[in-house]
Amino acid sequence: MHRHLLIGLEGLTLSAWERQVLRERPPLGVILFARNTESPDQVRALIEDVCQTTGEASWAAIDEEGGRVNRMPWVPFNHRQPAAAGGSLMLKDADAAWQAVYRENMLVGEALKSLGFTHNCAPVLDLFHPEGHGVIGERAYGSDVDTVAYLATACWQGLRDAGISAVGKHFPGHGRANADSHVAVPTVDMPLDVLLCEAQSFARLIEAGLQHVMTAHVVYSQVDDKVATLSPFWLKDVLRKQFGFSGHIWSDDLSMKGAGEDVPAAAKAALAAGCDALLVCEPAGVRGIYETLSSGVLGSHV
Repeated sequence: MHRHLLIGLEGLTLSAWERQVLRERPPLGVILFARNTESPDQVRALIEDVCQTTGEASWAAIDEEGGRVNRMPWVPFNHRQPAAAGGSLMLKDADAAWQAVYRENMLVGEALKSLGFTHNCAPVLDLFHPEGHGVIGERAYGSDVDTVAYLATACWQGLRDAGISAVGKHFPGHGRANADSHVAVPTVDMPLDVLLCEAQSFARLIEAGLQHVMTAHVVYSQVDDKVATLSPFWLKDVLRKQFGFSGHIWSDDLSMKGAGEDVPAAAKAALAAGCDALLVCEPAGVRGIYETLSSGVLGSHV
């Protein structure tokens, strides 16, 4: 299983324990947060240290969406407007909105590339719904598939042209969810046809070539009793078969309450459901899953 993990780190440099597990059981990569970012030189050194320790070209991911989802407190990452600002501009001038989103994300992508990052967990492909929990809110480009797919394509292409892989999120859509999956298990009570229609923002980017999609820790109660991250129906039947996605399926952070209370069990279930990149962002969750791997509880086949 360690080959599928994308792990959060404890601080600004690798701890002795992290150095040991990176060397002995190298993960697919790491994901950095504000606790890991002090300066450009420090971030660059940390990512280089990870790759030297694993001896591999490990992935290095981050969430730099703009707006309130920002990890690095320096230009060009800080003081960016949220995605919804692009949607507002699109109402006045669609061409200008596309160009603005593209240029900004290419600039961000170039800066990420210079630091050693390989992936940015953006764009948000969820639709905004005013009745939904505010965890999405202004992170969405708009409330309709056309707006979201149009501007998310500009974001993806800007990152791509800078050499950064974009990760579209949160499949099949978090906008209607009634809670924040960081702290609870959200539900959406809508029929499958509505959910599939709203998930066309994902389908359009997949058709255009998007290679990374992140799941939602949301239960779509009229369809399945599992959150999408742990649902073979959503990941294998819909995302793989119906939408024809052949890239990497990322779980959202398995340390979040939306995935349950047992990180190793959630990781095993996510892998079985169809995820092939398992995000474990909190240091306690990372320790838990590596300790479980060392004990052999998860089995050699994972």
